[in-house]
Amino acid sequence: MFSHKSFVHLLFNCLALESFGSAAYLYFVREEDKAAPAQLEVSASWHFLGFFVSAGLFSGLVSHVVATKFMYPRLVAQLSAPSTAVKTETWAAAVAASAAPAAAAAKSAKPILPSLGASGAVYASVTTLTALAFPESQVSLIIPPSYPIDIQTGVGALVLLDIIGAARGWRYFDHWAHLGGAAFGAAYYCYGPAFWQNLRRTFDTTTTPVPA
Repeated sequence: MFSHKSFVHLLFNCLALESFGSAAYLYFVREEDKAAPAQLEVSASWHFLGFFVSAGLFSGLVSHVVATKFMYPRLVAQLSAPSTAVKTETWAAAVAASAAPAAAAAKSAKPILPSLGASGAVYASVTTLTALAFPESQVSLIIPPSYPIDIQTGVGALVLLDIIGAARGWRYFDHWAHLGGAAFGAAYYCYGPAFWQNLRRTFDTTTTPVPA
């Protein structure tokens, strides 16, 4: 999740994180204020870091599982498909005729691209989590048209675009990583804060003094 395809790829992810990361951080602060006094934290930075890294790893795992369980078997079947027999008169012509279908299949096959970048983690933190935590917020593009729209409308459009891209096999973005990040953000909004408090309570090494 810390590798990117290009500087522009890194720049857009950083811009999205800088634009919406503070809202996700504010959500964690608001949820931690509801905790018991013994579980209060000075800063929500570690909570946000744990969420961000976990979202990135989960979205990358979703992309990897889809690639290995669905895309790779389909690619192998396409490359190993039997070719139609062609009658030839010479040995050289037979070799050329047998190699031509394999070369054509390799040329037409879509490669399996690696999952690069933190877009899945950014997707979880700056879109899904923020949209659910602050449903009345509005967003607008930095380029025209800059008309403000409801954040849930914008996030819904992005998720729909990724669903269509995953179904049609578009290769410009890692749509499965985006959908994995969106699912992680929605699940964390529902169960994440309670899980974080239980995790801290489990590994808390401090002892609470007993009143005399």
